[in-house]
Amino acid sequence: MPVSTEVVRGFGLSKSLSEETLARISSAAMPISFRAGEVFFQQGEDFSALHLVQTGHVKLFRQSGEKIQILAVEHGGGTFGAETLFAHTPCPCTAQALTAGSALMIPADTLMALLEGQPDFMMIFLEVISQKLRQFTNLVHSLAFRDVPTRLAEVLLQQEWIETAHGIAIPRILSQQDLAANVGTAREVVYRTLKKFEQDGLIRILPHEYIVLDAGRLLRLADQEC
Repeated sequence: MPVSTEVVRGFGLSKSLSEETLARISSAAMPISFRAGEVFFQQGEDFSALHLVQTGHVKLFRQSGEKIQILAVEHGGGTFGAETLFAHTPCPCTAQALTAGSALMIPADTLMALLEGQPDFMMIFLEVISQKLRQFTNLVHSLAFRDVPTRLAEVLLQQEWIETAHGIAIPRILSQQDLAANVGTAREVVYRTLKKFEQDGLIRILPHEYIVLDAGRLLRLADQEC
């Protein structure tokens, strides 16, 4: 089924694009669905496609032996998979679905043709790559200069927030092992830190979500430098 231009407009890379460019992206994009646990590409493989996430959650991570470092979690409106398009180098990370969802996929050769033929798309695409670089640079800074409570608060704030009858909720998409792989510590340390957050009145831990009790303090903790 063809993708409408209105669907493409839902992504950040559609801003400032001409109607012609939107139409070309729409005709090039392929709608796909994915299941939890599905791997889109693996670290070390050649780049295959740009993915635009509509629903669901996808984690990007690097692995060395048994150690895993989560780089980012993309959800609705996020993009992944084009970081090495121009460098002609293998994918620096693995992309795996945390939940079932849907996305638009633009194959590498089609994407390159779009970028060469539509200068306005090229500029937006470079913005997306710059944002990814900034995101990964911030991660390196956080791992090097911030303690575990600060990094964990930062990761929680990066997740999807939902208004519920209990207040602001953060769905527990990431397991405690995933949180540990994101923060760069052991699962047991994450467990103790979450319990401390609960004791201090920052969050309430429920089976399927974290309820944010004091967003202001959580934000201040996430911004704290050691």
